[in-house]
Amino acid sequence: MLKPLALVGLVLLSTPLSAQLSPERDRARPHARAGWEAMRTESWPAAAKAFQQAIDVDREFEDAYYGLGLANMRMKKFGEAIQSYIKCRDLYQAMAGKQFSNRQEAQRYRQDRMTEIDEVMRQLQSGPQSLTTQERIRQLQEQKRQIQEYAQRSAGLTVGQSVPAFVYVALGSAYFRTEQFAEAEREYKAAIAADPKSGEAFNNLAVVYLQTGRAKDADEAVRAAERAGFKVHPQLKADIKAKAG
Repeated sequence: MLKPLALVGLVLLSTPLSAQLSPERDRARPHARAGWEAMRTESWPAAAKAFQQAIDVDREFEDAYYGLGLANMRMKKFGEAIQSYIKCRDLYQAMAGKQFSNRQEAQRYRQDRMTEIDEVMRQLQSGPQSLTTQERIRQLQEQKRQIQEYAQRSAGLTVGQSVPAFVYVALGSAYFRTEQFAEAEREYKAAIAADPKSGEAFNNLAVVYLQTGRAKDADEAVRAAERAGFKVHPQLKADIKAKAG
């Protein structure tokens, strides 16, 4: 039986963008900040409560759903985590390609997103620097870079971004914990499509492959993870080698 230590890592709009740029997000952010601070101190119930308060204020707050999912994962409420991550993912998917009514709205939306990303990165950087934390920081930096690059090279009236890889990875990990391996594999592959440098996604995909009897595929995924600069746990490599025979 594969030890869970090998698995690492453990955000549908029906309203226009003008509604997204409402005061609700500003009022929800303090709750989200409190949630990330509680996560940093491993106060999982307090974090879940704070993220839920943020969602109660702004039902379209992508990262608050992500934070709620993460808090629920830490409390081993995997089914609830799946629902939060799905909502987070769907919000990001629905936002991609949405049209702003003017460039001022576009600029404000992007600035708000970068502010939220910076806040999360500050919280992550102030805590223990695990492999998962380092990977999340890298992906957040990439997300911020993509927002800035799209704004510079386009007319700037669409969002121009989709689901961050870390959301797919988180959802895949929640599915894995509930032994929904096909769903976990799908989300990890989506993470890799969104960010081919996501060593964490390759690592976790290797775990799924091994768990479902595909040692050769698992070995290839581990190699891809290492090419991406991810430090694969020696136990995972040993398990793959034993299965490959």
